[in-house]
Amino acid sequence: MLNPTQGPARERLERLDAGEVERLHRAGVLITDDRRHRPLYFDGRFLTARDLTREQSYFLTRLADLGRSQGFGVVAGLNVGIATGSSIRITSGQGITPAGELVMLTDTLDLDVADLARSQRLDAAFGLIRVPRPPARNLSGLFVVALRPVEFTANPISSYPTTLNGPRSVEDGDIVEATVVTLIPYPAQVTNNDSGLQRAQVAREIFLDGVTKGIPVDALPLAMIALERGIVQWVDPFLVRREVGAEHEDVLGMGFAPRALREAHAVQYREHLQEVLAQRDSNNRGRRFAAAQHFLLLPPAGQIPAAAIDPADFSQIFFPPEIQVDLSVFPADELPALLEESLLLPPIDLTLNGDEQESTSVLVLLPVPRPQLRTLMARLTSQTRPLLAAAPGLVAKRKPLEALRGIKLPRVALPPIQPENLADAAWREILTNTEFLWYIRRRNLSYRADIVGVSAPLISNERPAEAALVSRLRTEGLTRRFGSLRNRATSAADAEMVSLLSSPNFELSRTLTEGTLVELESVRALDRTTALPILERFSSPGTGEGIARLEAIQPDLRNTAVARTLAQTKMVPELDTLARNLTEEQLRQFAEALLTEARSNDPQRVAEFISTSMKERRL
Repeated sequence: MLNPTQGPARERLERLDAGEVERLHRAGVLITDDRRHRPLYFDGRFLTARDLTREQSYFLTRLADLGRSQGFGVVAGLNVGIATGSSIRITSGQGITPAGELVMLTDTLDLDVADLARSQRLDAAFGLIRVPRPPARNLSGLFVVALRPVEFTANPISSYPTTLNGPRSVEDGDIVEATVVTLIPYPAQVTNNDSGLQRAQVAREIFLDGVTKGIPVDALPLAMIALERGIVQWVDPFLVRREVGAEHEDVLGMGFAPRALREAHAVQYREHLQEVLAQRDSNNRGRRFAAAQHFLLLPPAGQIPAAAIDPADFSQIFFPPEIQVDLSVFPADELPALLEESLLLPPIDLTLNGDEQESTSVLVLLPVPRPQLRTLMARLTSQTRPLLAAAPGLVAKRKPLEALRGIKLPRVALPPIQPENLADAAWREILTNTEFLWYIRRRNLSYRADIVGVSAPLISNERPAEAALVSRLRTEGLTRRFGSLRNRATSAADAEMVSLLSSPNFELSRTLTEGTLVELESVRALDRTTALPILERFSSPGTGEGIARLEAIQPDLRNTAVARTLAQTKMVPELDTLARNLTEEQLRQFAEALLTEARSNDPQRVAEFISTSMKERRL
């Protein structure tokens, strides 16, 4: 295969003679690029500096074109943050400008905004401004921190005369490529003096309208900053920062926002939300607020504070009241896939009127570890719960069914407990224990998974697994204890216990088996609802690996008396997690100490030892 970029293979390209070139030019089928001319070397040619310069320019042009083919953006590093009140910090890294030029910082740079006054002459020379601007200590407004590739000559050397009588001179012998940090004014049409709302307005311009203005093609934007008389008010990198390689990834070429812009919007919203929450916490304003107070545009997926939902009446204040909002639980390990899918949807424009927002639907998600999801679903009547809008003055827009539900009639007798009330208690419990929730915008085209298909359980022969469990319990002397549990357990709880204890992890560890029995024996009414919280503690991914490591490095931990003492601590899952996170040397020392504590036959003492060890390692 022809590879025209390596050595002699280049000679295999078709060479045209002068006549053929003239004919193709007249026909209009020969296209030439004035930038891609290079000298043709041959023996006997007089070589001048102009020829070598042309060759350098040719290769620099080809490299720039190659850089542009991957899109512009940051390759690695180049993070911008506030160092002090009047200075910013840029970490080391590299990137590619829209013109395809490489810019690089080899070390972390602390830049005082007031020192930018020394760059006035450079800014004028680089074409940013024709007249030097006022000192940076008086600057106010929005600016883009950008890197620009520059070059200058240095290292003088003697030059030989080019004529017989010509004088010798001294010329710079090297061209040095460098990077300069510049502040570029952002021409925003801000209509509010609040810096936070200015930030929200610029975010709407960039992420919804696709506005890109004021940034030269030969500069790599890193962050947008707001200055107030030379003091940095905030730094927002992802308003203008883009990662290399994703700028031209349009969705099917149908005019959707490039992937880099969509990803930047999601990250920018996350950083902005954290700053808003920190500011509200410092001012004791609480975390229950409407998004429109601080944002004009929301990405199709992101986080919201859990305080935005009132557990008392399940009302939400974060989204506009016209938007349909539902609350749902989902496995936490599916979050990346949901976020990836949501990037294909448009952002949520909070500046639209109520009629325009009625077609928007949002699903607020409660991430739950997968082992705990089965326990939670056993307490809920449905996986989704609608959220009411906490908006005063919208009584006229309230649906008739909501109005009827709000009517309270006097009742003579107390009503029986409804399943919905128990489910609401479960919703309130998980909301109370959660700091942040996730939301995703839903498609307007409604679809349900159960229309496509239904789940079908895999049925297999269960007798061998249960027979192996009975044989193992008989060998370990636990048959009577397990039989007592089965006698007072419901059929659903019995099935769950047999399923868990028959798993391969429990076949190799008496400690795991007896630890499960001890916790189940502490439950008075053993049904599926009370058994699942205990069983999920022993069914998380990787359960048993830590105990196996401990027993492998210290076989005496398999002793029946030692295993019984460890089980009575009711901390076997915590012990397993701790052992999984220790290095070999730490595990050896911990196993020796654990064996010494367990031989005391004091479960309380062993439990305190495990708790102390976990606190020391912050587990």
